[in-house]
Amino acid sequence: MEPITTTAVVLLARQLAEKGLEKIFETTGEEVSKNAINWLKRLFKKDENVAPELIELQEKPESQARLNAVKAIIERDLEDNPDSETYLKEIYQKVFNSTANFTNSKNINTGKLNSGGGNIHLGDSYGNK
Repeated sequence: MEPITTTAVVLLARQLAEKGLEKIFETTGEEVSKNAINWLKRLFKKDENVAPELIELQEKPESQARLNAVKAIIERDLEDNPDSETYLKEIYQKVFNSTANFTNSKNINTGKLNSGGGNIHLGDSYGNK
């Protein structure tokens, strides 16, 4: 498997752990084709039931064994259906390889904020203390 394909599989599995099958494409800058979305759903959904491997990964996203199980599903499909690599590459390019450029801007958050129980403040205090 090509290094970019391996990277794409890992990133896709981690996104599935974090966001789940239905929300993985919500924050993309570019629209992913219906064929790519259907390919991914076909891998992890049978008769409206989500695959147990994906459910278990979402319950324990830090589990390497569960991550490997989801990766194995994707890798097995890529091995059996070489055309699936096209969909994987599309998802990688449009979801994981997108960039945002900001100029002359401030107070921008492009990721998760976890205060660990404390306060988070984005913005200027304008000299107020």
